Amino acid sequence: MSMKSDKQGLDSWEEFDLVTLGSALKFCDVDLLMLNPARPRATVASVMRDGSFYLTADVGFDVRGSFTVPDDWCMVAYVHQASERSWCQGVSVESDMAVTLLPGVSTDFMFERGARITLAMVHAAQFRTRFAALEQGDLEFYAQRLRLFSSRSPVLTRAFERIREQLPRDGEAALGPVEDLLDQHIAAAMASSSEDRPMSSRGRRAHYQVLRRAERFMRANLRRDIYAQELCQAAGASERGLRYAFDDLLGVPPNRYLAMLRLCVAHRSLVTAEAGRRSVKSVALSCGMWDLSRFAEKYRHMFGEQPRETLTRATQPTEDMSMADEYDGW
Repeated sequence: MSMKSDKQGLDSWEEFDLVTLGSALKFCDVDLLMLNPARPRATVASVMRDGSFYLTADVGFDVRGSFTVPDDWCMVAYVHQASERSWCQGVSVESDMAVTLLPGVSTDFMFERGARITLAMVHAAQFRTRFAALEQGDLEFYAQRLRLFSSRSPVLTRAFERIREQLPRDGEAALGPVEDLLDQHIAAAMASSSEDRPMSSRGRRAHYQVLRRAERFMRANLRRDIYAQELCQAAGASERGLRYAFDDLLGVPPNRYLAMLRLCVAHRSLVTAEAGRRSVKSVALSCGMWDLSRFAEKYRHMFGEQPRETLTRATQPTEDMSMADEYDGW
């Protein structure tokens, strides 16, 4: 499934697999996870122009994700629309917020269906040059002020809206010098007050840490059965506290999230499989799903196709389909 070209509009959903959608960000390895069995749908338009990368997207499903900005890049982004449950690093993200991600920054997020985002990836040296020219200060010292803020600058809002309008309509359209965008973004960030920079409550911060510890334990032990007691112990929370954390940040209980995580990791493995190196059975077992027929049923319900169909697209057909042909519907 391919990305929308620059000349297509953002007026209809397109179906993706999670790996292809994550690769839209080009320079970042994005790990995406669905939070409900709704096909991964989005509208995406992007272009590389004068050494900078621009992207605008509408998200058509509830998604949990993470990525790290490479050492030689920076990201500036604008959230045109987001629901109240959306967050970044556990901090609530609302409509008309701007984000700055510096080199090497790891970010995880959750967006509900309907989120609209526009971003630009620029060379880190270029961002540092513009910041020094405007502020004459240490970039790392002001990193927190830059990171996430509500934009009160109509100039910055219009700049990102122009990018959003231009990308789908005409890939050759002049987007304007990226230096202008950086100047507007930096100026808006530095002019923001403490009230413009959202902070999590103590309870929300605690929930975020519980969620992260639980997720790490799940991923590290994905191939075996995971019991509620050991998950609570790893997360440092009671069973009730664990449920509250997952409901607050993801809107799903821990056991449902674990099931979705297993399926999404299996999906990623099938999409990225090398020819002849993986079978549906080996992928299912590596994700802790021992009932292969049940795995195939749940996978089809979530992704709209059988696991074997995903694997077949990712690899060249071979005479030995391993265990794939032993079960109908694989």
